[in-house]
Amino acid sequence: MDTLVETIDQTYNDDHKLILIVGKPGSGKSKIIKEYSHNTGIPIVDFTKVLANDPEDLKKTMKEFLKNYRFDVLLIDNKKALYDVSKDTDLMDILQELAKRVIVVATISGYVEEGNLTHIVNGDEHSYPLDGSFKYVLCS
Repeated sequence: MDTLVETIDQTYNDDHKLILIVGKPGSGKSKIIKEYSHNTGIPIVDFTKVLANDPEDLKKTMKEFLKNYRFDVLLIDNKKALYDVSKDTDLMDILQELAKRVIVVATISGYVEEGNLTHIVNGDEHSYPLDGSFKYVLCS
């Protein structure tokens, strides 16, 4: 939890405002984000409700959502709704697009190894280089 708070504090002035809480299932990712939410009063966004209005144009829907979002940090845990509508779009692209407007903290099932983040979605692995376009906090 302390590492997440420090990482968020360091991110306010960065160009890249995406922070991923990375770990395998059961490693405590959701626990950390829920604790942060509880301590700060920032809600974890339920994208099932956000996407109910226009699930077809995800980027447009997210942009509209952020117009009325009043916090500096956007917390995303259960991304099932995003996975469901982003079949043709890489979830990392969506998160990075959101992070242009607000600090985004999202949980990711996966691991970091050999200079890459591997994100596991429904048994498929997606690899992203640790190129500075996002920060991460590891759960083990």
